[in-house]
Amino acid sequence: MQGSLVDRLLDLLMPLFSYWGYVIVLGGVFLESLFLTGWIAPGTTVLLLAGFYAAQGELNLYLVVATAVVAALLGDLVGFFIGRRLGWGILHRYRDRPRIMQGMEKGQDYFRRHGGLTVLLGRMVSGVDAFIPVVAGLNRMSVASYLGFDIPGIVLWSALFTCLGYFFGTQWRTIDRVFDALGWGLLAILAAVAAAWYLARRRRVRNAA
Repeated sequence: MQGSLVDRLLDLLMPLFSYWGYVIVLGGVFLESLFLTGWIAPGTTVLLLAGFYAAQGELNLYLVVATAVVAALLGDLVGFFIGRRLGWGILHRYRDRPRIMQGMEKGQDYFRRHGGLTVLLGRMVSGVDAFIPVVAGLNRMSVASYLGFDIPGIVLWSALFTCLGYFFGTQWRTIDRVFDALGWGLLAILAAVAAAWYLARRRRVRNAA
C-alpha cells in the first residue's frame, strides 16, 4: 500500500520537475527528514529524479545538491530539538504508532553502540534516518557535536544520490530499490570503513608523537 502511494505521488510529480524541481526537492527531502513523515516521504527518490532532470539540462546539479542540504538540515534540526525538548516522554506520545516506535528503537540501539557515527552515516538507512536526529536530541548530544557529524553526512547523501540520478537516471527505480534493500548492511559497511580510517589516523598521530 505504501509503495503504491509513493509511486502514484511520483507519477504526479515527475511532469512538474521542469518548473518546480527545486521546490519538489526542498519539500521531499524536508519531509523525509521528519520522523512523522520520513517513513513515507520519497526524499531519496526525489533526489535521484532531480539528478536525472539535471542531466537533461532542466535543473542545475549544484543547486539541487545545495537545496537538498538545506532541506535535510532543517528537517534534522526540527527532529533534534523535538528530542531535546520533549525528552523520553516522546515515546509515550507515540506508543500507539508501531512504525514510529520501531524506527525510534532501532535508532536508539544504533546510537547507543556507535554514537556520532550513527548521525554521520545514518541518513543512508531508509526508514531509520528520520529518527536519528530525535534520538540524538533524546541523548542530549550537544548542538555543535551533532552538526559536526550531521552536516558531512547530509552533504555526502545529497551529493551521492543526486549524482547517481545524474549519471544513471534511467535506472532510478532500480537504484532506489537496491539502496532500500541494502539498508543496515550498507550502514554497517560505511561504519566499518569510517572506524578503520579513524583508528589508522589515530595510530599515525601516536607514531608521529
